[in-house]
Amino acid sequence: MDDFIVLNLGHAQTVHRWTNEDISSPFVRLFYVKQGRAVMHLEREDIVLSPGHMYLLPSYTPHAYECDPGFEFYYLFVYQSKGGSGVFDTYDFPYEVQANEAAQLLFENYCTLYPQLALPSRNAEAFLNHQAYRDYAKAFVEMQWHERLQLHGLAEILVSYFVKHAIQKHIASDERIIRVLDFINDNISRAISVDDLADKACLTKSYLIRMFRENLGMTPLQYVIRKKIQYAQSLLLGSEISIRQVSRAIGISDVSYFIRIFKKNIGFTPQEYRQRLIG
Repeated sequence: MDDFIVLNLGHAQTVHRWTNEDISSPFVRLFYVKQGRAVMHLEREDIVLSPGHMYLLPSYTPHAYECDPGFEFYYLFVYQSKGGSGVFDTYDFPYEVQANEAAQLLFENYCTLYPQLALPSRNAEAFLNHQAYRDYAKAFVEMQWHERLQLHGLAEILVSYFVKHAIQKHIASDERIIRVLDFINDNISRAISVDDLADKACLTKSYLIRMFRENLGMTPLQYVIRKKIQYAQSLLLGSEISIRQVSRAIGISDVSYFIRIFKKNIGFTPQEYRQRLIG
């Protein structure tokens, strides 16, 4: 969390029963539940959101919500810029942790200090009707230094509740694989072959492929595509460049191929995805 932009911070409450079939977004979402009940649907499990608990969703996590009327919560949305293998690549974090009064007081205090970071309405149903997220990112960058430091500290304190229970992924203990993951992130803007990755790890291609399948559940090229799509999501959020330029920025020269694999992985075309994010 050492290189991020705070997009939104605020408080909201549902008025009616609210269902949001969300998509994976390129920012970390953190919630503190004050009162009420909701259910968060993930790919492999459903989690009941209950008062006095905090919830952390890493970027690009597909999920959806079902919230009862009167569900009240605080939220913090944090965008992490590209670079390095990343803490969520090397550690498994719990989605839910027990919080305390200090966490609620932090949210209350910072919501008072930075009301401009709240989404336009305290009504949770209005979450989808907001200004472009890149405008929030620009506003954060233009804040005074001490303000950015304060928000940086808030995010670190809240994430620390989850870090306490984080578990290092097995693959993160293998220095060869760490070199490969860092190489992929550092070269995401160009074409990457299995030969490139095997050379970086000083392994044969077959052994590298086997290690990825055993530890990540996918081949090296599947992992590369996933990271390229994630970077594309970040570009669609944080810039106004064309779809063709996004494709080139992630090292894919064939824009039609880029659109196909983006839709296969995300469920929407790049243009549809951008419109859902920025309205």
